[in-house]
Amino acid sequence: MRPSRLSRFYPLRGLPGQRQLWNWISFDVANQSFTLIVNTLLFSIFFQKIVVRDPARDDLLWSLTYAASMLLVVIVSPFAGALADARAWKKASLLFTGFTCAAFTCALALIQPGQIALAIALYIPANFMFSIGENFLASFLPELCAREHFGRVSGFSWACAYAAALLLLIITAGLMLGFHLETPDRWRPIFVFAGLWFFAFALPTLLWLRERPAAPGAPARRLVADSVGRLATTIREAARFRDLAILLAASLFYGTGMTVIVMFASILAAEFGFNDVQLVLFVAVITVSGIVGTLLPTFFQDRLGHKRTTLLLLGVWIAAALGFALFSWLRSGAANPAAYPRWPLWVIGNFIGFGLGSLGSANRAFVGYLTPADRAAEFFGLWGLVFKLAAVLTIPFGLAKDTLGTTAALLVLVGFLVTGLLLTLFVDENRGLAAVRAEKTATLPPAP
Repeated sequence: MRPSRLSRFYPLRGLPGQRQLWNWISFDVANQSFTLIVNTLLFSIFFQKIVVRDPARDDLLWSLTYAASMLLVVIVSPFAGALADARAWKKASLLFTGFTCAAFTCALALIQPGQIALAIALYIPANFMFSIGENFLASFLPELCAREHFGRVSGFSWACAYAAALLLLIITAGLMLGFHLETPDRWRPIFVFAGLWFFAFALPTLLWLRERPAAPGAPARRLVADSVGRLATTIREAARFRDLAILLAASLFYGTGMTVIVMFASILAAEFGFNDVQLVLFVAVITVSGIVGTLLPTFFQDRLGHKRTTLLLLGVWIAAALGFALFSWLRSGAANPAAYPRWPLWVIGNFIGFGLGSLGSANRAFVGYLTPADRAAEFFGLWGLVFKLAAVLTIPFGLAKDTLGTTAALLVLVGFLVTGLLLTLFVDENRGLAAVRAEKTATLPPAP
């Protein structure tokens, strides 16, 4: 097939600033090592089996540790975003958080059995830096492409990140099998590898990503006052961006579903009888379907509309969550749950991965569509805030799992997703875009 025909399937075809786009995408690839290896695949099990070693409290300690790091992000995100906008600090902030996260990720290898305090002291700043860095990364989107291309660019970046995750899974499986690192007590070198991967793929962002210069502002001593003032203005003018506010509220609820998958994927898979190799393969299935999920919306989201795309994808994920709950219920009622066939999980895993990839990408593009370009870091800071608040909402999931069982917890998850879908119905895409354009007109300098 001729290259000209293949190029039709390249989502960034025809967009200006290709090099800048790839410098930005590189950071999405970099942070996959943390979200996959640390948060999704290995560290939750390492924390429970090696560090805590107490089934009576390991789930609670893991949930509280994760929630504590997210609470810090909730507190800092809006102010950090406002400062980054006012001083053009997005790139510097992104790199500081990225390289610091990489260092703490490597340091996870220092944790020994029973060192709960050290594990918490290393994980909380690592996850804090990773999470707040996601906000700074997303806030670059309005600088990189026109608003009508947000869906394509965001989706393709997530697809590249998922492809990187698949490669990371292959490497992780190779390390486990080749160096006999199959058991959790031998996973420490993999944490070092994850940190080095993060550092290496963040280098193109460090070296070549450009940031729009800031307008003249107040002295350095006014930085905190500036951020408070900008946030106060955002609250006073909330009516002008009410569709963005509704979308952020909806994101809080279906963001809970995304957070639960990240936090509990390994734990749930192990509960359903997967060994370590099967666990890696299961996450690989989720990752491959996640790649498909991030790519598909790039071909229709900008034409179909952000709201319709989001509703469609939420419907898919609600169906997957219901299927997960049904499997758990049927398995728990079986005469021998350990022997219950696990093939339905592989099917459900495809839909879960598809929803995780597509909904995350579509949501980021939708928020960008309803966000004024000159306040991108501030509003994406709020976007990050609601997704981090979703970590707090996972505590009811954990409590339901401990007290009522896995099936009830998964039904709680379905309830969160349905609530997010209902709130999304109230978002008016055209009205939200009109508010963005009105903001742009209001900030233009007067004609000479």
